[in-house]
Amino acid sequence: MKLFNTARFVCFQNFRKWSSNYRVWIIAILLIILTHSFTKEIIDFGKDIDINVSPWMFPFLFTQKFIKLLFFFPLILLFSDAPFIDENQPYIIARSGRIPWSIGQIGYIFIASAVYFIFLLLLSIGLNLFNIQFTMEWGKVLGTLANTNAAHVVNLKTYIPSDVLHYFSPVQALWFSLLLSWLTGVLLGLIIYVINSFSNTRVFGILTASFLLVLDATVTNNDNLYRFSPVSWSNLARIDINGTTPMPSITYIYICFALLIGALLVSAIVINRKQTINVLPPI
Repeated sequence: MKLFNTARFVCFQNFRKWSSNYRVWIIAILLIILTHSFTKEIIDFGKDIDINVSPWMFPFLFTQKFIKLLFFFPLILLFSDAPFIDENQPYIIARSGRIPWSIGQIGYIFIASAVYFIFLLLLSIGLNLFNIQFTMEWGKVLGTLANTNAAHVVNLKTYIPSDVLHYFSPVQALWFSLLLSWLTGVLLGLIIYVINSFSNTRVFGILTASFLLVLDATVTNNDNLYRFSPVSWSNLARIDINGTTPMPSITYIYICFALLIGALLVSAIVINRKQTINVLPPI
């Protein structure tokens, strides 16, 4: 119990710095601008046909490959200073011990990733509150954009796959989108953490996570390659739902996330135990 109490203290030390961290404020502003920009198109279409939009836009927020790059690069920026060793950390490590400190930093990645995507979900609703019709159905606006050529006619940048509306209820789509996006964020954060810890730099982890983001955009429309692109697994349209496509099944995705995240967790703790603590300047 003492170990986890100490780890919790280390974890929330990082959150306490958010209010004075200009990088976090820049990320928040970027997400507000991006969410407003790409949901406004849907809202404007709803205004054109005089129908309010249902609040279920989050599952489609980054289904388009280039838009996804825009939404995930701020996440990499959030974790870019991993393993989060500022001038206070040598004293915290000396007081807490390396393993509790390591668990606390890893816990920070899990919680920060959840906060990131819940913030996006709240933005997709809050920024459009006065043009939303609260319903448990997909609604006519999303249904029209998914099932007709209306999205092409109005040059909608966001992609609304009809398969998602067909196979998922809005609550199911929201839950799976949040869960898979969160797991993708945790995976990218841990990759940056482990590689930066091992290399004692902030370069190689960011490069590796960025490569995985670009890989997702590169394999778009190639169903056979989605199973090798973890970032693609956050998109419901890239999951084999009824066993008729070469895309990865949800079971395959769960198992791969568990194995990859588990291996990175163990690696992070092992590396942190022997890591030389170098205080790097803030980003």
